[in-house]
Amino acid sequence: MRDAHDCDVLVVGAGPSGLTAALALAQQGVRVRVVDRAAGPVEEARAAIVHARTLELLDRLGVAAQAVARGLPITQVAIHERGRHAGRMPLAGAGTAAWTRFPYALALEQFETQRLLVEALAEHAVDVEWDSALDSLADTGEGVRVTVRRTDGEETVTARWLIGADGASSTVRQSLGLEFGGRTYPQSGMLADVVLDADLGVRGMRLNLTRGGFVGILPLASGRCRLFGVVPPSVHKAQEPVETSHEAYAALEPEVLHRWFADYFRVDARLQEIVWASMFRFHSRIAPRFRVGSCFLIGDAAHIHNPAGGQGLNLGVGDAVNLAWKLAQVVHGQAPPWLLDTYESERRPIARTVLKRTDLGFRAETGDGAVAVWMRTQVAARVVGVVSRLAPVRRMFFHMFSQLWIGYRGSRAVAAARPVTGGLRPGDRAPYALLARAGDGTGSVLDLTHGSGYHVLGFAADPGAAGLDVQELAELLDDRYPGMVTVHAVPPQETAAYRAYQVKGARLVVVRPDGHLGAVVDLPAPDAVGALVAFLDRVLLRATSPEVSAAAG
Repeated sequence: MRDAHDCDVLVVGAGPSGLTAALALAQQGVRVRVVDRAAGPVEEARAAIVHARTLELLDRLGVAAQAVARGLPITQVAIHERGRHAGRMPLAGAGTAAWTRFPYALALEQFETQRLLVEALAEHAVDVEWDSALDSLADTGEGVRVTVRRTDGEETVTARWLIGADGASSTVRQSLGLEFGGRTYPQSGMLADVVLDADLGVRGMRLNLTRGGFVGILPLASGRCRLFGVVPPSVHKAQEPVETSHEAYAALEPEVLHRWFADYFRVDARLQEIVWASMFRFHSRIAPRFRVGSCFLIGDAAHIHNPAGGQGLNLGVGDAVNLAWKLAQVVHGQAPPWLLDTYESERRPIARTVLKRTDLGFRAETGDGAVAVWMRTQVAARVVGVVSRLAPVRRMFFHMFSQLWIGYRGSRAVAAARPVTGGLRPGDRAPYALLARAGDGTGSVLDLTHGSGYHVLGFAADPGAAGLDVQELAELLDDRYPGMVTVHAVPPQETAAYRAYQVKGARLVVVRPDGHLGAVVDLPAPDAVGALVAFLDRVLLRATSPEVSAAAG
């Protein structure tokens, strides 16, 4: 069946979400093509923050180091109220280094993210097909047939699956007849990449609260600064953005930007160079479905958010990774087709939660009522100065913005958990913990779980008492699911890992290909290995099963 199509998966859209999905698929040997209507990566992109969870996902794909090298780590937001310093809020803080290898947010222009993903794809002989617009889409029942329009003509492409990653004005979503319910805010936003004539002397974001909302400055590794914020009413009336789509931009005259900067940013600096500047609308929208037949929506094609917290790009990359490993396993006949349904059931609730949170934050930042303005300019500024000194508050903010909170408890793609209060549960993000005695370059317990397939972590302070023979378990699982499951023994000397995984005696932990827990089995227990195998039997197809034979044929 695979050879009957031009490719296994066609990705429409070469933004960070589409490229991440394509890279994850290509690394698993899936035949993938990527088309995009643009001429190439563009600098005029809104997204410029990559959060910790996104860096962890990129690390699983082997590109996080390149991202960090091209970006600028940001650990704090300096809050000002009409120019007066009010306090600092963390994008990291005391204790967060124990949670993740990336205890910061990374300032990284979206075009740089795109370029490093394009370069990584090229290593797998996958080149982005630019200037290639989706013209028509039909689901045949056994895949999709699409028409791709280029300057030199049209091409008909068939694929078993299609991923729509073509942005907020998604042609894929429209072709599927899906609405994009939500709202467009009355406020407009302004973005610009500029060069200032002075160094502000901080390696963090600067946010200035004003009567009309907020404005901010984000330093970039290139030496430029990203200016962002809500457009003042006077500018909004004088220069209304063109609204031809959800992604509409309007050009911004230099004199308007100079006046906005001088009147609202309250910093001792001037604009030395304007690289680009534009206005845009704030939206909060979500598609009713993320899957229709052989087609999936990810990133801005599935949901768009106002900019509070810089969640959009990061949420899209999470979509891409969640979907790609499931598609790869189904394409290779390793997993049952129902696994693909869990993409929507896992990711859409996350997107809805982020929409609600960012809407709440945006209303607090931009409300123009008397109470909202008073709260923002009088109360918030004072509260920030107090709470930002509290370690629990700092950790809470980092956890929320970094997207480390995302989990899939209760999903069909994870094991059922006993009803307990708190503690590690299937669906949670696999905890990060340093390994003290690694001799092969492995720095953390999560490094063990990189690569394809499921990984089983065997924790046992006393293997004999727990009845755990890791080598015997590895042989059993390799025979049952060849090449699909890898077993790792975590020795009791790794106390940080034992604390992070809450091991009291002995425990088997299954980690999914996206770094979330598939199952947690405590030892000793009656037929603990049987419970582990029962979970894997549900989410994987054994090499001898009829389903595998049919997929191979």
